[in-house]
Amino acid sequence: MSKFQYKNIIDDIINKINDGVLKPGDKLPSQREISQYYNVNRSTVVQALDILKSYGVLDTIEKKGVYVSQYKWNTYITSNIRWQDYIGNSVSKNNQYYIQRINDLEFDDDIVRLGTGELAPDLIPNHLFKEILGNDIDEPLHTNYEEPKGKSDLRAEIVKYMKKRGVNCDINNVCVTSGALQGLKLIADGLLVPQSKIIIETPSYINSVRTWHNIRAPIVPLTINYIKQNINNIFKVSSDYKNSIFYCIPTLHNPTQNTYTKNEKQKIIDQCQKNGIPIVEDDIYADLWFGPERHVPMKSLKNCDNVLYLGSLSKTVSPGLRIGWIVADKNVIRHLSDLKMQNDYGSSSISQHIAKKWLSDYHEQHVKELKVKLEKKKDIFLEALKKYLSKYGEWNEPQGSFYIWFKLNISINVKTIFNEAIKENILIQPGEIYDSNATNYIRFSYSYINENEIDRSLKKLSNIIERIG
Repeated sequence: MSKFQYKNIIDDIINKINDGVLKPGDKLPSQREISQYYNVNRSTVVQALDILKSYGVLDTIEKKGVYVSQYKWNTYITSNIRWQDYIGNSVSKNNQYYIQRINDLEFDDDIVRLGTGELAPDLIPNHLFKEILGNDIDEPLHTNYEEPKGKSDLRAEIVKYMKKRGVNCDINNVCVTSGALQGLKLIADGLLVPQSKIIIETPSYINSVRTWHNIRAPIVPLTINYIKQNINNIFKVSSDYKNSIFYCIPTLHNPTQNTYTKNEKQKIIDQCQKNGIPIVEDDIYADLWFGPERHVPMKSLKNCDNVLYLGSLSKTVSPGLRIGWIVADKNVIRHLSDLKMQNDYGSSSISQHIAKKWLSDYHEQHVKELKVKLEKKKDIFLEALKKYLSKYGEWNEPQGSFYIWFKLNISINVKTIFNEAIKENILIQPGEIYDSNATNYIRFSYSYINENEIDRSLKKLSNIIERIG
């Protein structure tokens, strides 16, 4: 068999170990089962397993089988072995390379982050969190475990918040999560089966996280342009969508900033209902729409029983608060909240206490002030883009949140730009993180970078592009 196939097996097994799908001491399936899973012959499987054994990743226990090593794995990953030579043939190698480098460098104090999708430290209201905790003299602070669905007082505030967004629900429709990302994980673990398909928009934030990549259910990407152009006939009649879900960010999409119209949202809902497909509506950016009129969520529209709504305070308040929520059918919420308790016994009671007070007394004013600051940073960033990078690419002006989806109109290797920028202490986010086909895109973000560093950093990036172009 081809060299690629056995290296692909090595790549996948190592990724499963890194991601915790396979743990030290776990027994691997038989060679026959592995060959069927990867659709290769057994000799290819033997070759892959032998290499993994030779580097201490796997052990054979006589008369029992092959196991993930309990003793040698740490030695293996800290050695000088060029294991990237073995896992580097994955179809997602650039995606993983970028994500690993970004994760390594984001906490380097010398790095200027041109793509980080979170609020800058000076935009996070830590002083108000202190005020919340300091003013609670008459209200006792409970730090015991909360009930599975989350603190009831917090869920009551989420209900009020959702009502302002046009969504009618009660506290039994709400499950508090440790950020929206945990909501995605719970939905995957609780609702998907091996026969499921995960239908996503592309480009997509979901490609930049590993939440759903360890599930054997295939991911079916539909481009946003395809969805909009085929809004009356999105799902092919010939396809089997049984037990599948559709994940989307319908308002201020990450990374493209696309926002569906109310009519488009309704048509997506109706078609998913017709095909028996639940919708996971990720709505974590909607509060950050710059215009006077807020866009309505799918969960507020007609026929929306099939919508599972994800909300979060991570993008509007603080990523470290780790508070998000799912709004869905009561039976679904009961199931997911039970699953959550099995995973972590509930979100932080202190964070839930702060979030309850926050939504009650602080959120609206904070968001109003935050949008003014973000819009100012957006204008500074766009001015610098126009000055230094307009000859190399194009973009649409964002209508809210953080992102600029920059399309290069010259033939240039973005990986080279990425690596050369790091040498200049600049960190960018290549489009391939969000779509393997987006090789000529960069996702910029103006939310984290200091205003005083924007002009200088984009000028440096322009010089890099000119030098290597």
